[in-house]
Amino acid sequence: MIKLYGAALSPYYNKVKIALLEKGVNFQEILTAPSQQEELLAKSPMGKIPFVEVGGHAMAESSVILEWLEDAYPTASLLPPTPNGRAHARQLSAILDLYVLMPALPLYRHWLFGSPLEANAVDTARQQVARGLAAAGQMLDYGPWACGEDFSHADISAACILPALAQMSQALLGEDITAAFPERDSYLQQLSARKSVNRCWSEREAALSAFRARQQQ
Repeated sequence: MIKLYGAALSPYYNKVKIALLEKGVNFQEILTAPSQQEELLAKSPMGKIPFVEVGGHAMAESSVILEWLEDAYPTASLLPPTPNGRAHARQLSAILDLYVLMPALPLYRHWLFGSPLEANAVDTARQQVARGLAAAGQMLDYGPWACGEDFSHADISAACILPALAQMSQALLGEDITAAFPERDSYLQQLSARKSVNRCWSEREAALSAFRARQQQ
């Protein structure tokens, strides 16, 4: 059985979880925080989550784990059938990860954990996220999923990133920094009908509520 280490508050963790659910693979979730302790670094060299353990072999980085799942469980593929289609889905997923989520992480960590923000962090995040959303918009090919007929890595990234950043920015900034994503509301409604996505969204909300309750104790 695959062991999935991490926490439901991490968009990267939820990417792997959705992929596992879509593949119908048995897995065990093990609540784990990022750490620089030796024991964790032996499994995730940068001390990050998520990481997985399969038969005693560990691997980290959500995009790498998703690619491994494609190789290990080729049925219920999460990439389009053609080379160009697969490249399209991978590129859109990377844009969402690197140019939408990544620049917003300082704000996300501040909202969750109270991590300090550098001067101009909000304006910088707004500008960079807007640029990332514009780049993602250029690549969208709804049909009905982000890259055409096939639910793919691109949809998984969108499902994990857009709602998390919308919730954070509305609470922290009083605005939704993901609002410019083309046809976002109808697309999110479509994603919500996907069992894997709906489960992850529900469990993320439960984890967030429990986390906020502990903070108030």
